[in-house]
Amino acid sequence: MQIFKENVSRKRLLTFNVMPDSIIYHENAPAQMLFSNGDKCNTACVGCKNPACMYYNDNEIECSNLPDFPNDKSIDVCPVDAIEWDFTTENPKIDASKCLNCGLCIKRCPVGALYYDGTIKVVSEKSKYQDVVAATQDNFVKQEQQLDIISTLERKGCFIRETDTLLTSIYDKLTSLRSNYHNTVVRNLFIGLNCNCAMRRIGDVYTRMDAVYLSKRNSFGAIEVEFGKDTLDASRGILDDIAVLNTRYGVPKNDNMAVVVCLQLPNARQGYWQVVKDIFAVENIQINTITIGALLILLWNHKHFEPTDFSYYVDYDNMDIRKILERHIGRKINLSDKFLGILEPIK
Repeated sequence: MQIFKENVSRKRLLTFNVMPDSIIYHENAPAQMLFSNGDKCNTACVGCKNPACMYYNDNEIECSNLPDFPNDKSIDVCPVDAIEWDFTTENPKIDASKCLNCGLCIKRCPVGALYYDGTIKVVSEKSKYQDVVAATQDNFVKQEQQLDIISTLERKGCFIRETDTLLTSIYDKLTSLRSNYHNTVVRNLFIGLNCNCAMRRIGDVYTRMDAVYLSKRNSFGAIEVEFGKDTLDASRGILDDIAVLNTRYGVPKNDNMAVVVCLQLPNARQGYWQVVKDIFAVENIQINTITIGALLILLWNHKHFEPTDFSYYVDYDNMDIRKILERHIGRKINLSDKFLGILEPIK
């Protein structure tokens, strides 16, 4: 059962009188639902009983193949608590002064009612295909059934376009966060990329790894998070994670598609890249390396993290993830060369 941090009550909610065929997302504008008669329109927040833009379900923050992993129980979608429920408008409300503009809440909304236009905004005006109904149990059941169908619809388009200016703003906010927020940001991004992800409890000194993930196609791996510049420690730490998961939890080392997530790629002269190459040469284990910025770009383009399709293994011989990311999303990335170390090492 979902446990809420606050009591999200309703007086009314929205249901659909005609079901859409697909949802198309736009940059700097609301998403649109497409209908079989050719119509397309914006869709207002439906006031779902379990606000997906605010809370995860319990199973999303666990990995079913590792039930004994001591995971943190936080179910908040926003890693910085910038979203809350407005009991007057019965819509989510975003505090722009806290918001990272990461887009996690946009990705979570089942009907595309949240969008980015300089700040995160909410569509509150209903379409002609929506009805305002009383918040009765029968109407909640009807709405839930409709949302189950809508959640399976094709979603096209990019809802935030990456730019140097936007990523500078986001990275400035990320670097100002206290360290206890770092794992939460990464966990929530992996969930946004269609994985289950469990992070260790804050203060747990017995669990070495920062998090573990499980993709919908059962790719599993340890996650090391490094927001600082000590990436050499991260490369050694991930090897320790693989060993612990093997000896304590029985995860074969070659089934562990481990990932190091960093703010910026390590510089070419740092020992990180050689250690990653050595691990592959000696143990035949490929460590994926990806940045927060790259994860955000995948999120904004409705992509999944699935290393069996797109491996982010790079090492001393090739430290560039731009080409991998461009193949993954199917277009050129709109970031300058070496910008913030997101796709190439700065030096």
